[in-house]
This record gives sequence, C-alpha cells and structure tokens, in this order.
Amino acid sequence: MPCSKFAPAAAAMVALFLAGCAAPGTQRVAVDNAAVKIEERKQMEIVAEELMAEQLRLNTIRWRLATRGKAVCREDVGPLLGLHSMTRAKGPLGDVMAAKFGVTEKPTVVHVVAGSPAELAGVMKGDILKAVNGVPIAEAKSLEEANEKWRPGAPFSIVLERNRLAVTVTAVPEVGCKYPVGLSPEQIINAFADGKRVMIARGMITFARDDNELALVVSHEIAHNSMKHIDAKKQNMGLGFLADLAAVLLTKGQVSNTNFAGLAAAAYSQEFEAEAAYVGLYLMANAGLPIDDAPRFWRRMAAANPQSIKTNHTASHPSTSYRMVALEETVKEIQGKISRGEPLLPNMQEGKPFIPK
Repeated sequence: MPCSKFAPAAAAMVALFLAGCAAPGTQRVAVDNAAVKIEERKQMEIVAEELMAEQLRLNTIRWRLATRGKAVCREDVGPLLGLHSMTRAKGPLGDVMAAKFGVTEKPTVVHVVAGSPAELAGVMKGDILKAVNGVPIAEAKSLEEANEKWRPGAPFSIVLERNRLAVTVTAVPEVGCKYPVGLSPEQIINAFADGKRVMIARGMITFARDDNELALVVSHEIAHNSMKHIDAKKQNMGLGFLADLAAVLLTKGQVSNTNFAGLAAAAYSQEFEAEAAYVGLYLMANAGLPIDDAPRFWRRMAAANPQSIKTNHTASHPSTSYRMVALEETVKEIQGKISRGEPLLPNMQEGKPFIPK
C-alpha cells in the first residue's frame, strides 16, 4: 500500500493524542504581534549593549596586562595602538550594532583605550579604518594580520574615514603582549588560549566579581600562550601519532586502536595548567595589579565546580585545592622579590633562565 494512504490515518491518530493533552485553564491577555516585534528589538538591544560593555571591559584589562606585563611574554610582543574595531555582523544583532554603535561593514572603531597611542593620536569612536602604514584594511582580521609584520616602536600612519572625510593621523604604538583578547558568547565559566589569542566566555565574565578577578583569568590564558603550551601539546600529539603508526606497522595492522596521540596530547596538561597559574601571577604583579586574593578566586571556582576540589590524575587541570596552596606560595615568592627589589620574573628550572623581552 502506498505511504500516502497511511497519512490520513496517522494524522487522525496524532490529533486524537493531542486532544487528550492537558491545557492551561486561564484566559490570557491578548498580545499584539507588533508589540512582540518591538520587544524583540528591545531585548536584542540589551544583548548588544552587554556584549559591547563586556568586550570593552576585556580590552581595558588586556591593555594594562599587555603593556605593563610585557616582560612575561618574552618574544611574543608587538606594536599596540589601544583601539578596538568591529565589522557589522549579519542578522538582527548586526542591525542593532549598526544602529546603536555605528558599526559598518568596514572596520569601525568602537573603543579607544584611555591614554593609549590611538587616543593621543586623535582616533575616535566611529572612525572607519581605511589603511595603516599604507596597507588597506578591509576587515578587522586584516589589521591583526598586518600588525604581525610591523616593527614595535615605529610610528604608524593611520588613514581614517570620519563623517565621510579622509583623516590621517600618526600614532607611536606601545610594545606589549601581542595576544588579542576576545569575547566568546557562551554562558559558561570558561576561558581558553590557542597560542595566538585568548577567548573569555561570557559566563566567566559574569562569574568574576571585579576586574581584578577577571584579570586573573586573562593573565592565566596569556601565560599559556607565552609559555608555548599549545605548541608543546601539538608536539606531544605528533610524537603520539608516530607511536600509533609504529604500533600498526609493527603488529602488521593487528593493533590499531592504541590512541597514543590522544594520550600524548594530554601529557603534562596538569603541569601546564599549574605553570600558567604561576606565570599568570607574575604577569599580574608586573602590571601592578593585586595578587593577594588570587587563592580566594580559585576557592570560588571550587565552589562552582565541587568535582575539581580533589586531586584527579586523569583531569586536565590540577585540583583547586592544589591550585590554592600553590598560588599562596607564589604570592609569598613574588612579595619576597618585591621587598628585595628583585626583577619580577618567574623562576625557571636550573640552567634555564627566564629571558624577558
């Protein structure tokens, strides 16, 4: 029998089941569809305002850590102007960003850090970036890519579009940790680094009670990058892959599910996390930010993730109890160096000096 002949019977059965479903008993108010559309716009505006405020908060924190703590980033430094640009996203959020903040399809300046080279040069919110040092800027990403090629400390010639007129300014960038810090939209308590940048989830921003706690998170992720943890994990994974291949060849294919690559990628994960916490506090101290309450932050993290309190050798992060004790000892170590007037640089293993930029 053709399937189409089953359709009326199936529809009747579905209708019968739905007729037996419980329904609300009150007489609700009438809702105008036009009013619903207006409310949608209001809520989208709130989203846009919060996203912008959170990103600007990250920009300010990142600027201080990157410029004052650059010694901890060693060779990973570059020219920083202190401006943040955006291009218009597609969809309703992009429409709201355009209406509220003037974001266009071209890189539009939405934030200029107070006291930064960009502000001193006269860059203003709403300016459209046209070219930097003769390089046309078609999108925000192209500015980051071009920035990799420029020498720190050399003057930057910036061509802007302001009120449909071309404006050229000159800025002398500061040298600082070159990792940009972006906002991830997830409402989870998380942050990560990929070797080139840092991403902070919105949930983490909500969790941090003040900018000092948020700076702890940002400095921790910057430390992952400066200590080349991502590169180390990739190297370890490559060695594990070779071990997997060797197992297949030596057993003539009888063993093929060894997963040495996965095991090698996870090797020293806890040690890398502990090192990022250690180096991150030095970054905070160099930036002139308070470090005394760092253990308290991790205690709060433990309360939010009770499963992380006890040591778990298979976990990627050290236990929060270990972190708290280690951070307390690090605070003592840094305070001792401050009192003795010593450079605020992490202690390295014997024979491996920490070479700042």
